[in-house]
Amino acid sequence: MGITIHGVIERNARKYPDKEAFITSTNRLTYVEMNRICNQVARLLQEKGVKQGERIAIMARNNENFFFAYFSLMKIGAIPMPINIRLTPSELVVILQNSKAAGVFYETEVKGTVAAISDLYGLTHQISIQEAVESATIYCGDNLNVFIQSTDISEILFTSGTTGIPKGVVFDHDRMIALAATVVIEFGLSNEDKMLTLMPLTHSAPINTFFLSGLYCGASHVIGEFTPKKFLQWIHEEKPTFSFAAPVAYLLSSKDPELDTYDLSSIRAFAYGGGPLALASYERVKSAFKNENFYQVYGLTEAGPNGILLRPYEHLKKAGSIGKNPTVTMEIRVVRSDGSDTAPNEFGEVLLTGDSIMLEYDHNPEETAAAIRDGWIYTGDIAYRDEDGYIYIVDRKKDVIISGGINIYPREIEEVLAKHPKVLESCVIGLPNEEWGETVKAVIVAKEIVTDEELREFVSPYLADYKRPRQYAFVKELPRNASGKILKQQVKSM
Repeated sequence: MGITIHGVIERNARKYPDKEAFITSTNRLTYVEMNRICNQVARLLQEKGVKQGERIAIMARNNENFFFAYFSLMKIGAIPMPINIRLTPSELVVILQNSKAAGVFYETEVKGTVAAISDLYGLTHQISIQEAVESATIYCGDNLNVFIQSTDISEILFTSGTTGIPKGVVFDHDRMIALAATVVIEFGLSNEDKMLTLMPLTHSAPINTFFLSGLYCGASHVIGEFTPKKFLQWIHEEKPTFSFAAPVAYLLSSKDPELDTYDLSSIRAFAYGGGPLALASYERVKSAFKNENFYQVYGLTEAGPNGILLRPYEHLKKAGSIGKNPTVTMEIRVVRSDGSDTAPNEFGEVLLTGDSIMLEYDHNPEETAAAIRDGWIYTGDIAYRDEDGYIYIVDRKKDVIISGGINIYPREIEEVLAKHPKVLESCVIGLPNEEWGETVKAVIVAKEIVTDEELREFVSPYLADYKRPRQYAFVKELPRNASGKILKQQVKSM
């Protein structure tokens, strides 16, 4: 039987008992201390009636509270579902309903949001993480003896389709351990490393690809929330060896006027994903950080995320590409609509397969069947291979906007705008942005005069801040083809 994710932290507590493993702005914990607290909280959760197999949403920021919740739920066989605390109560309720969540394990700071959710959706369990940790000190800190197999569900993460309706992506322990081992191999990670994680742990790359790989090999973890200044301060003060971030995080940090006062020399690898770094941007951050070891990682949540790398030595000639050779446990293809492989410079869809692809979309067999065919995940990304075999993403079938490494779904925003009495229809697009990758623009056909300000105020209760359009344009009609489909490429020039 394979090892579980919580089995890894139990193993690390035995192997590296005094190692400072979890460093946050408010705490410094060894693997032994983290494991003991999570064991105590797990027993408290059992006492409160949380059952094996129940789905429990985690609402926490990037700190030790997130991991108290994450590991303690796993230890009793409950299924953690990290969800973004920036979402509005109405957005969160949709996620909880679709996943049939039994409860929410939350940081006290978001108690008001949880109260608003519980008015709309019946929660069996509402538990404050901080209160649980405090109350759990009376419980035994030894490892639990709950029978959990590596083929059991380990977590559910959330993504969305083109409709904007969130989909739960289901993984088991085996798939996540395979992903962790892959990243350890590809980046040469070891227990000597110290991982910097400032990107949201509710997203798949920070939690699955990079946190779990560091956990797997017994590395230390510096956990916090990103600002350009904090990013530089953490590196200067804690001397991490590895960082993952969206390209915009590196670009913003490289502009700090006091950059030269920070010592960034401890980092041996800067990984980035969620969008490419153009050659000019790569040159800027490479020069600013005095470091050439930048890795682009490509993969989607449904694949772990796991996929393909553009390694440091490849950047000078192939910046903007996602790479040529997939990771050790993955395969990649670019195919025509008939499933055959494309020729060089011919557009096709990117397909991925390997040891870490999802089990399924939660409660969604139709979408699962559409996404996984013959063991391959159809990514919806349109790409081509150049003559040297390097893959370049050119468009996304799903029209997803990626801003700061986060996926934004135009259809969801369009449906909110459609509720406004003065809006006839809208088309939401992503505009290229040097720092963020893309920003959101809404092109509006109005029934009567309406202002930017009115629309900004209207969408605010429905959409998290990062989804709200930064620009509005008003037109008499939207361009369409013969079958009535809106021509988004033409909209982008409006």
